[in-house]
Amino acid sequence: MKAIPVRTAAALALLLALGACGGKASFDLSGVLVDTLGAPKPLANAGLVLANGDQRLSVPVGATTFKFANAISYGTEYAMTVSAQPRHMTCAFAGGASGTAGRTATISATLLCTQNAWTVGGIVTGLGSDTLELVNGTDKLTVTQAKTDFTMPTAVPDGTVYGITVLKQPAGQTCTVANGTDVMGEAPRNNIVVTCTNN
Repeated sequence: MKAIPVRTAAALALLLALGACGGKASFDLSGVLVDTLGAPKPLANAGLVLANGDQRLSVPVGATTFKFANAISYGTEYAMTVSAQPRHMTCAFAGGASGTAGRTATISATLLCTQNAWTVGGIVTGLGSDTLELVNGTDKLTVTQAKTDFTMPTAVPDGTVYGITVLKQPAGQTCTVANGTDVMGEAPRNNIVVTCTNN
């Protein structure tokens, strides 16, 4: 008769003990916070609350992992959700958030959190036949005479400073920017006014 390996024997003994006392294996509900590339990323803003049924878990700023206080028994269904979003961000589970305990050895969900971003733009008045070039950091936009309203190509993350200026003046004109610099809030901005006058 072959000898049973020590680890196998210990596992069998544990299962027999659990069966004898009517116990069930328990599983932690846990996960990791990641960026869009799947790498761990600390939570940047406060306010994130996760839920599984009646359980609630507040995730602190700087956390890269999370775990609910109460484990669940083998065979129990679970469904982790975002109960409250962190300020200026949107979080969503990318995998592993629901199922039945015991289908895998461990329960680990992936939570993707991104900073909200909004468009910024406004109107151009008085532009002649030449083109005008606007810039916000490295984000550039060419405005033509036929287009009196504009939106910069790249959205600006919530809480980030933006500053739209004239990169290239149209021939024979000078254009000035009003309301071009601010901190992006929680909605799109379209209050920038670019006024062009003849030289």
